[in-house]
Amino acid sequence: MVWLIVAVIVIIAVLALLLFPVMISINSVRSGGKVDGSLSISWLMFIVRYALRDKQVEIFVFNRRVIVRQHKEKPLRLEKTEKIEKIEKIEKPGRSRRPRGMPPIRYIFNIIRPLLRLFRDLVTAFRLRYLDIDITYGLDDPAYTGILTGFMYAAVTPSRIGRDIVFTADFTKPVLDWNMGAKVSITPVQVVLPVIRFVTNRQVLRLGWRMIRD
Repeated sequence: MVWLIVAVIVIIAVLALLLFPVMISINSVRSGGKVDGSLSISWLMFIVRYALRDKQVEIFVFNRRVIVRQHKEKPLRLEKTEKIEKIEKIEKPGRSRRPRGMPPIRYIFNIIRPLLRLFRDLVTAFRLRYLDIDITYGLDDPAYTGILTGFMYAAVTPSRIGRDIVFTADFTKPVLDWNMGAKVSITPVQVVLPVIRFVTNRQVLRLGWRMIRD
């Protein structure tokens, strides 16, 4: 009885935690051919931050940095390579056999609809909190730059986020610079439910059982 009560309390606590939103912040700057930026994910008292230029990951708990990891690229070493002879397997003529473990194509087609529904549910689960994009671009030919400008005006202006996007055409030289920032939020429970719906789909279960059996 005690274990049952503990299990119920744990389940309720986990569900309560899943109701707290996760904030994702993205900042990116490109100038003079160099790209810099950062990605930050915060949830409750935890913050994970990645700096692109330093290739550094930082983890904060209650705004106190507890972990710092920096990725350093190892120098490439030239190693001697030996020639490997390729042995071609000659199969007897006859009916072509399907690779082992590969499910029939009809099973894959059957999960396209639930897979698209999962993708749509995951995309719509995100909520845009902030968006600011400033792009300067230019192509080799000024005529192509003008065509691209017309296309961008037609594509961006009617949308709701058009007022948050500013683009400037440079007709003098090829260039692509930007300064952008965005913040989105997602509630974990909004991800769990679509995933459960997808995993328990009859077609998905049939494909999974087929792959296990093969």
